[in-house]
Amino acid sequence: MKRSEIDTAIARAISNAKNLGVALPAWADWHPQQFEKNADGIRHQKLGWKVVDFGMGDFEHCGLVILALCSSLVDETGEPLTKVAQLGEYEYPVTSFSRKYLFVQAGQTEPHHFHRQKARKEVSVIAGAPVRFELAWAENDTTLSNQDVNVAVDGIWHQLPAGGSLMVNPGETITLPGNLSHLISVAEDEPDTIMMETSTANNDRSDNIFPFMTPTSTPVIEDAVARYQLLDEHRLV
Repeated sequence: MKRSEIDTAIARAISNAKNLGVALPAWADWHPQQFEKNADGIRHQKLGWKVVDFGMGDFEHCGLVILALCSSLVDETGEPLTKVAQLGEYEYPVTSFSRKYLFVQAGQTEPHHFHRQKARKEVSVIAGAPVRFELAWAENDTTLSNQDVNVAVDGIWHQLPAGGSLMVNPGETITLPGNLSHLISVAEDEPDTIMMETSTANNDRSDNIFPFMTPTSTPVIEDAVARYQLLDEHRLV
């Protein structure tokens, strides 16, 4: 994606949050140059923005914006640390979960995917439009099962056929086991949506499994000066 497209998507997410009364961290709209030495905790945990189009080149219809709020520290392979880490003058406790905002624009879809290491995640629709979740159990890395799906929304169980879907409304939370593949979408004629995901910690480099596609990542096309700090672009100072 172009830097200008990334910044436009983040600016839209920030605007939606303000309009919908969803408070973001103070650093959410900082320029990269504003992350001084006292922000090393943000850098070590890789908190911040991520704009994803899954390599499809069609962010308008396939993609989302992520704001990581809480993440475990990881080793050089991306595996979450399992013991207290001393980095610089500060000690970082073990974190067994992560938390992030998910911003999905009207008309966007996040393709089918599941996890093996991330055993559970709770996705709460905070504000905006209802979100459609299409669900099926993963049979293997490239095949989904025809087994019926039982899934809980706010602790209430729903039974669906394989590949069936349900709407999760603002104020509701769906609980997704790791091996339950899910496609997320917001209707084109609805408002943008803000969700919050809380999940068990995982290796984000290897634990997002897409049965019907292989997402790709290419360098950002630098057509503008970066306005926001991407979590993958932090530099320790």
